[in-house]
Amino acid sequence: MQIDMKKCFYCKRKLPLILFNTNNCTYQVKADLGKTVSCRICSIKRAIKQNGYMTKVDNKFVFVQANKWEIIKKYLICNN
Repeated sequence: MQIDMKKCFYCKRKLPLILFNTNNCTYQVKADLGKTVSCRICSIKRAIKQNGYMTKVDNKFVFVQANKWEIIKKYLICNN
């Protein structure tokens, strides 16, 4: 059994697809395999550094201010 792997754009590590968030945008690159370009680890690091995260509301991207624990809960507990 072979596990599908993908390379993170930011940390350049080759990781299994389970460590990437699902990409639900209309236009996607087929090589991205339906996942985002950055792994969950890099996404959490970037969100903590920026004190918030981007989310899509009514087909518009919105920046949500959040503290460290809200960010960790959003990325690790929820499947977004």
